[in-house]
Amino acid sequence: MDFNIGFISKLSGGVTIKFYFLYIILSMFFNNPILALVLIFIIYAVIDRRFIGSLPDFSGSFQRWRKTAALKKQLGCTPSPGRIYYELGALQVERGKMEEGRSNLEKAHELIIDHPDIEYYLGVARIKTNALDEGKVALEHAIQLNPKVKYGFPYVYLIEYTLKKHELQEKIDEYMDQIYQYSNPQILYELGTIFQKEGFTEKAREMFQEVRLSLKQCPSFMKKQYRYFAIMAAIRNVFI
Repeated sequence: MDFNIGFISKLSGGVTIKFYFLYIILSMFFNNPILALVLIFIIYAVIDRRFIGSLPDFSGSFQRWRKTAALKKQLGCTPSPGRIYYELGALQVERGKMEEGRSNLEKAHELIIDHPDIEYYLGVARIKTNALDEGKVALEHAIQLNPKVKYGFPYVYLIEYTLKKHELQEKIDEYMDQIYQYSNPQILYELGTIFQKEGFTEKAREMFQEVRLSLKQCPSFMKKQYRYFAIMAAIRNVFI
C-alpha cells in the first residue's frame, strides 16, 4: 500500500501538472484534443521505456510476435527443425499460448535430448495445460541438467504443481528456499499471481508485498527493468 500511495502521489504531483500543460498546448496547436491525448501517451511511453519502466514492454511483445511469424515460415524449409520447434514453443509459452507452445516443445523434445531450456519451457506448458505429473518431471529434469536454469523460475511452477496436487507444505517451503536464492521482483510477482489464482490469498499478499521490498534492494540500474512488476503487485495487493 505504501508503494501504491507513494507512486500515485508522485504521479499526481509535478509530472501530472507538466503533462496537463503539455496537453493544453498540443490541443491548441493541433486544434484536436484526441490527437493531443494520443501524442501525450506516445511521449509518456517513450520517456517511460527510457527512464521509468512502469509500462509493459510493448516493443518486446511486438518483437516476439514478429519472431514467432518468422520461425513458422522457417519450419517448412529446414532439414533439422528441432531448434525451430524449441524457439517457437518457448516464444509461445512466454506469450501465454500454452497449448501451441506445448505442441511445438513436445516435437523439439523428441528431436533434441537433454536440453535444460526445452525441459523448462515444456514443464511450464505441461503444468499450464493440466498435464501436471509430466510437467513436474520436465521441470525437475531441467534442474538436474542445469541447477541454475532460468534462475529459480522452475521452482515457481513446481510450487504451482504442489498447490494443484494439494501436497505437503514442507515441499512448498523447500521450493521457496530455492526461489529466495534468486529473489527478484519478477519471480516474486509471478509466484504471487499463482498463489492468488490457487486461492491462497494471504500468501499472495505476502508475495506482492515482498515485490516492493525486493525492488528497493535492486541496484539502481536494474530498477527500471523490474518497476512494472512492483506497480502491478501493488495494484493486485489493493484489489486482492
